[in-house]
Amino acid sequence: MKLLRFLKNDRYPDCLKIKGRPKLPTSSFKEADRLYHAFDNEDLDEYENIKLETIRFPDFSCNWSRFSKLRHVRLRKNGKKTDGCYSFTVKVSRYKSFATPVHDPISDRIFPNYSHVEVRELFEGEDILYEPPKNRKKKSKKRKSIRMEYRQNLLNNKFIELSPE
Repeated sequence: MKLLRFLKNDRYPDCLKIKGRPKLPTSSFKEADRLYHAFDNEDLDEYENIKLETIRFPDFSCNWSRFSKLRHVRLRKNGKKTDGCYSFTVKVSRYKSFATPVHDPISDRIFPNYSHVEVRELFEGEDILYEPPKNRKKKSKKRKSIRMEYRQNLLNNKFIELSPE
């Protein structure tokens, strides 16, 4: 109810509203930009570490620090005010040129999100400035192994910004 009142009071953050702004090319990302991702207590193991399997890669959804504050990860469908947030840099997301962030604004009537980014898998021969399409995944043992290495590197280089409540 509080969220609905928040939205009705027109206090939804302007930085998340699309307002006619264009989708930006992958060349717009700076290596030091941060990507924010929400998590909750169910994403943690018994040692309070984020579980590897919670990183749904490829097409890993994040908010771009250029247009979002870290607490804005809570303002999404299925988001909770108790969600935590971790971040990693664009440089980390481009680990071994295996993936790259793609600006993918969400034009939703209730939860617009101009800062939305998907980290998408690159295939051999594709540059980090290439914009891979959504929902593609090569199925092979080698690619599966590389995806696992990629996800582990992301966990190794993440920074917990907000702990889940």
